[in-house]
Amino acid sequence: MDKEEKDYNHSVGLNRLLQIKLANSIFAVIFLVAGIVYEIVFQQHQISQLIIAIGAISVALPIFVSGLRGVLDREGRFMTEQLVSLAILGSMIEGDFIVATIIPVIMVFGHLLEEKSIMGIEEAISSLKKLHSRHARIRQDGIETMIEPEELKLDDLVICYPGEIIPADGLVCEGDSLVNQAPITGESVPVEVFTGTTVYAGTVNLSGKITIRVDHLNSDTLLNKIVGLLKEAERSKAPIIKLVEKYVSLYFPFVIMVAATTLFVTSDIGRAIAILIISCPCALILASPTAMIAALVRSSRHGIMIKNTAFLELLAEVDTLIFDKTGTVTYGKLEIEEILTQNCCSRQQLLEHAAFCASGSLHPVSTAIRNYAHEHKIKITIPTSHKEMHGRGVIAESATERFYLGKLSWICETIGINAEQDQLQNGSTSVWIANQQKLLGEITFADKPRPEMHEAIASCRKLGIKNVYLLTGDKKEIGDRIGEFLGIDGTLSQCLPEDKLNFVNQKKAEGCKVLFVGDGINDALALKASDVGVAIARGGSDIAIQNSDITLNSDSLLNLPKMLRLSALTHATINQNILIGTSFSLFMIGLAALGIITPVVGAIAHNLGSVFVVLNSARMLKKEE
Repeated sequence: MDKEEKDYNHSVGLNRLLQIKLANSIFAVIFLVAGIVYEIVFQQHQISQLIIAIGAISVALPIFVSGLRGVLDREGRFMTEQLVSLAILGSMIEGDFIVATIIPVIMVFGHLLEEKSIMGIEEAISSLKKLHSRHARIRQDGIETMIEPEELKLDDLVICYPGEIIPADGLVCEGDSLVNQAPITGESVPVEVFTGTTVYAGTVNLSGKITIRVDHLNSDTLLNKIVGLLKEAERSKAPIIKLVEKYVSLYFPFVIMVAATTLFVTSDIGRAIAILIISCPCALILASPTAMIAALVRSSRHGIMIKNTAFLELLAEVDTLIFDKTGTVTYGKLEIEEILTQNCCSRQQLLEHAAFCASGSLHPVSTAIRNYAHEHKIKITIPTSHKEMHGRGVIAESATERFYLGKLSWICETIGINAEQDQLQNGSTSVWIANQQKLLGEITFADKPRPEMHEAIASCRKLGIKNVYLLTGDKKEIGDRIGEFLGIDGTLSQCLPEDKLNFVNQKKAEGCKVLFVGDGINDALALKASDVGVAIARGGSDIAIQNSDITLNSDSLLNLPKMLRLSALTHATINQNILIGTSFSLFMIGLAALGIITPVVGAIAHNLGSVFVVLNSARMLKKEE
């Protein structure tokens, strides 16, 4: 039996147990009403009590069983059942079978409410599963065939028409379209995709027919990874949850002592029963899980996948933020920064000549030129002859002309003119374009910082980050240029993976709580060593994602301050819940000890504390930024 099947069976088992409890409650209520009616009509008290007692025993029996299990359970998971069992037994001994019926019925409906309150994560998982495409259309030998997404293999060509859900992760190899990626990345605006663009299973193709080359099997898609992370996070426990459970385990003997003292002083078993009922620590037990689950659901809406709820707690403590540069702070790809023309060549002509040369090259500079041409509707003509000179440039020919794209020194040597040597200025690199007689112009490139970086860093500083550092494998002038532009506190250049690891360990040794953000294979060691490691899933390496604690499905780093705010909000909500649960319980225990609250009222009031905690946690889902 695989993991998915086990999870499904577990879910079915829980639902079945709830159905049994609910059926027992309905059965008990029917017998309660029948017993009361029988006594009113026939004036037979003993038979009436027997009828009510049958209903009371039927609904109380599962609670008694759980209470007995709790005697052997060291984690205090059945404390509520133990307290309620004592209260029910006390009512039965006193001969009050009406109260002995009403108490467990109210408790069952209270548990149904609590179960519903912690189902948010299941609903999130369920909604993600609905994103799976039911079929995949593949092209084999020029023929379109429909298969199950699970049958897709690497390098299969999948055809997706407008309005269809994309069935697999892969690269667009034909066509262009707009794709709604909101369910996966949290981006509200549809993304334009074209040849070479990565698309994800579960996203929706909106406007054009595209052909996708599969690069991840169905079990390894980003969508299925998200589902797995949600399940893993749901099962995890943050330190604060374990702390609450520890204190709750000390709560049981305290309640027994208070109830026994009240019974001894007042000789009123009703007061003792009311104390046992009202003392059930459901609100306190729910204080942390409901807030954590609300945080997980909310973070998933923004494309923030938290692997373990412990990292929500650690996020509140971080004071040092370390970025990898390439692919994290920057896009990890060259973009055209400046276009300079000369010798009477227009900007349009220069770009057409550059695209002509770049059309058959896989070099990052050529890719940047093609992307720019695509975005700006520049005509790309395919050369009749194309020759790439490794480390120097490209020669492209048409029927009538020959053009050169590459290093200035190589071009000048090739066409026999004098000029300055190749340039590297201000952290940027450049290439030149020439025909057979003269230079036509220069195109300068840079791996540009993401436009949201200034805002993201400023917001993180406001949320408690004291120092921000940049680590890069690039030359010092490139790293310093980016660091100075972003106002970063320190930059370390020409880093190997172990250099990044050593820097993280150095900061931790200085007493810093480190949040590291990266996306590459060379970031894996630093991600693992940091207090909290955040990986960029979109375009990032699988190794980096596996070694991270939190994954951002969107490459927008504005999600970093969102994470920090969510951590602070979660902490505040948990503290509020603990205060609500503790204060409410102590107040109601006092009223029960004074005889103001009856056992039945206590059963109702006990559930109010849980309701307040659940509603307070639910507010987190409404406070969207």
